Amino acid sequence: MLNLLNLHLQYIYINMKKLIYSALSFAILASTLFVGCGKDETVDPTNPVVLGPNITFQTNSGSGSGVYTFADGSVLTGESIKIGMRLTSDVNLKTSKIAVNFNGVGDVVLHDSTYTSNTKTSSKDVTYKFPTQKGAYVFTIYATDKDNNSKTAKITIIAKGPLTDRGIGTFYSLKSVDNFSAFDLMLGEAVTASGTANLLSRDIVDGSTGATLSKTWNTQNGTMFLKSDATGKIGGKIYGQFASEQDIIDAWNAAAAASKTSSVSNVDVGDLIIAKVVRSGQSYYFVIGINDVQDGTGSENDYYEFQYKQ
Repeated sequence: MLNLLNLHLQYIYINMKKLIYSALSFAILASTLFVGCGKDETVDPTNPVVLGPNITFQTNSGSGSGVYTFADGSVLTGESIKIGMRLTSDVNLKTSKIAVNFNGVGDVVLHDSTYTSNTKTSSKDVTYKFPTQKGAYVFTIYATDKDNNSKTAKITIIAKGPLTDRGIGTFYSLKSVDNFSAFDLMLGEAVTASGTANLLSRDIVDGSTGATLSKTWNTQNGTMFLKSDATGKIGGKIYGQFASEQDIIDAWNAAAAASKTSSVSNVDVGDLIIAKVVRSGQSYYFVIGINDVQDGTGSENDYYEFQYKQ
C-alpha cells in the first residue's frame, strides 16, 4: 500500500514540474515577442508616416512680400502670379524644383536647386506670366532629402481670357459613307464616328439612322449641350454677345440642370448651342452658332455648318 502511495506522489511531482516548466516557457516566449514587437505597437497601420521634406506654398501672411498664389484658382491670360516654395525637413535637403505643366503636356522647370551643404530649410519665390493659351496650368513643387525620400505639392490655375474665334466647323450625316460624321471641338476638325481609336475625341456625333438628316447631336465622350430657347438666345445673349469664356460659363451655370443634356434635337439654322467638354479632368466651354443645315436627297451630302468660339 505504501509503495502505491509513493508512486502516486511521484507521478504528481513529475507532472507539477512539467506544468511549471511549460508556464515559465510560455512567459519567456511572450516576453520575447513583446520586446521584439515593441516598435510596431506605436505605429498606426491606418495612418503610416510619410517620409520626406514638408512642403508648403507661401500664403499672404507671415514672411514674404507681395501677393502670393497658394491655392487652386483662375486668372486671365497675360496676368502674372507669384508662388512661394517653403521647405522644412528633419533630414538635410538634397534637391528641390518648381515646375508648371500646361494641359498635361510636359513640365517646364521654373526653379531647380541642388543642396551641397547641410540644409534643412529652403525658400524660393517664382513669378510666372501666363501666355495667351487658355487652359489648366498645374504648378508642382518637388523636394527630396538626402535619404532619397521625396514629396510633391501642387496647385492648379485655370487661365481664362477673351473668346478665341475657332472659325467654321462642318461634319456630315452618320449615314454618309465618304465623309466624317463626328467633330472634335478641341482640335477643330471633323473625325470619324466609327471604330474606337478616337472615341475620346467625338464631342459631337450626328444621330441620323436613315437617309433623312436627323438634326440630332449626340456625343460619345460625355460632352454636354445646352440649346438656345425659341428666341435663339442663351441667357438673353446672341452669339456675338458672348465676349469672354466667363460669359459662357455664367450662361451655362444659370441654366436649369434639366436643359443640359448629352443629346440635343431639332438643330437648325439660327440655333445657339453651348458645349461643355471635359478632357483630363478639366472643363472647356464652347459657344456654337448654327450657320447651315443641309438635308438633300440621300445621305451622302447632308451636313451641319457652324461657327464657334472658345
